[in-house]
Amino acid sequence: MWELINFYIKKSKREGNNEALFYGYRYASISSTYPVNLKYADSALVTAEKSKVKKILLDAYLNRGNINMSEELYQKALNDILIANRLSQEYGNIYIFNKTIYIIAQNKIYLGQYEDAKHELLLCLKYFKDNLKNKPSLGRNYQMYYIYSLMSLIDTNTKLGQFSGNEALLKEAFDYLKANNLSQYVPYFITSEGITAYHRKNYEAAISKFSEALRLYNDQWEHNTEIFYLGLSYWQIGKRSLAIKYLDEIDKHYDKTKKLDPQFRPAYEILIKYYHSKGNTEKQLEYINKLMFLDRSYEKNYKYLYQRIVKEYDTEKLVAEKKRIENTLQNQRAFFITVFSLLMLGFLVFGFRIYREKQNYKKRFEEILSQQDNLYSQEEKPSANLTDNISKEKFDYDFYNKIPGLNPIFVESILKQLEIFENENKFLNPQVSQKLLSEDLGTNSTYFSKIINTYKGKTFTLYINDLRLDYIIDQLRHDVKYINMDVKELAFIAGFSSTENFSDNFRRKFNLKPSVFIKMMKEKL
Repeated sequence: MWELINFYIKKSKREGNNEALFYGYRYASISSTYPVNLKYADSALVTAEKSKVKKILLDAYLNRGNINMSEELYQKALNDILIANRLSQEYGNIYIFNKTIYIIAQNKIYLGQYEDAKHELLLCLKYFKDNLKNKPSLGRNYQMYYIYSLMSLIDTNTKLGQFSGNEALLKEAFDYLKANNLSQYVPYFITSEGITAYHRKNYEAAISKFSEALRLYNDQWEHNTEIFYLGLSYWQIGKRSLAIKYLDEIDKHYDKTKKLDPQFRPAYEILIKYYHSKGNTEKQLEYINKLMFLDRSYEKNYKYLYQRIVKEYDTEKLVAEKKRIENTLQNQRAFFITVFSLLMLGFLVFGFRIYREKQNYKKRFEEILSQQDNLYSQEEKPSANLTDNISKEKFDYDFYNKIPGLNPIFVESILKQLEIFENENKFLNPQVSQKLLSEDLGTNSTYFSKIINTYKGKTFTLYINDLRLDYIIDQLRHDVKYINMDVKELAFIAGFSSTENFSDNFRRKFNLKPSVFIKMMKEKL
């Protein structure tokens, strides 16, 4: 496969065929894994813009949106999908417009906005169903999206408790799949029957359906939905040990991928309850920590998605309807002049805000570089710092006697060891802690904390984090390989427990996002 994809890309480049090159990059993005898939998706979008072909520009935004969504980068995904939605209306591409409606419906399902999602699904289902007679062509597959929309609508009805509406939809699905020899989709709808049975509290029937679906699947995908609902069903009928075996599979999937659909969250609630009842506090704590981490991630992603969908998608539909009505009025000229004036004003305001923001970034960037220059120039001076005090033949009693109750010689010893600790970059060890380091230096946590607060002017946590940040800034300035790393890699190198922790501390210390600093370093280089 990759031999053909690479050949296709090289041939397209050789011939200067941007349209063909776009499809080559799109194939590569779909066929690769993170983060390479996103790089190919970016290349596909850049190539589509160069081609100036409207259809493939729409495909490019839609493709990158789908890939971002599969990687749970929901903020970026929704941006691309909304652009595709807008462009599809401008270009009159009804097919892609309905695809974007389908994808936005999936976002609303993630958010639990099932009524809104159902409304969108009914619209796109009708469109794809009405066009089933059209044969699939490059970039168009009415049949596949008809099946996907049907499947999603059935599951949405189930979540709304509207079970009666599903009987006709399931019959329609099975009849169509049989008539068109599409047996590969059958187990998905059997799973839909199982989910309906579960929500109707018919757990034995649900178990039967999920087990049948798993036997019928013949693909490379992990079918976590069936595993999850089997675990829930066995839990409900009292077979708890068996339920835990299935729910443990959900946890293994999360450990492997570091991703988990919000619908699977109850798995951790049950795992916590189960190990609590068994008195296994170690396992209980493990799952509590995981659930807390997941909840922080969900709150961050889905809060943003909700704001974006309400403000950009739903509002856009209302504006479109308003324009359609106003276009029928006789006073069109005055209306368009007003809209144009408002847009120009908006562009000017937006442009000014962007310009001002860039200027602030630039100023802060230069301040950071200046601070770092001062920091390292002070370290290189032959006098006027801690090293000078240590190197003096006469012991500086006043300098080391700032903490009542602590022997100045003892304080001097700790500070000397701290200087070695800093020079050897031992703060990069992610396991370093106040307790462990104080023990290594031959003191206790209380005395050590007083020394750090007095002589470093900050808490131990801030002291360690600031050392790590100064180290990373220095590497970014003097070693070009660090410039090409992403924030996650830099956080790991610096010893931070997570990318979020690294970014939060970076903004605290430098009042700038690490991604912005890296971008400006690239521009400077």
